[in-house]
Amino acid sequence: MQNYDLDNFEPAAKIVVIGVGGAGNNAVNRMIDEEIANVDFWVANTDKQALSTSKSMHRLILGQEITGGLGA
Repeated sequence: MQNYDLDNFEPAAKIVVIGVGGAGNNAVNRMIDEEIANVDFWVANTDKQALSTSKSMHRLILGQEITGGLGA
């Protein structure tokens, strides 16, 4: 049986999690709190204020010209 050093493991694939809406934001915040490694976290929402509560550094406002960032 082969032993693997997981501390120095570098994944071959890039993983990106995109949370959409309030529930998606909550899910991403939870994953960030769990300190999941080697994953990029993004959140997207029509509500600019809801995005401000995200722990993700990558935030996308959806439909800003239509909603003015005030949500759907």
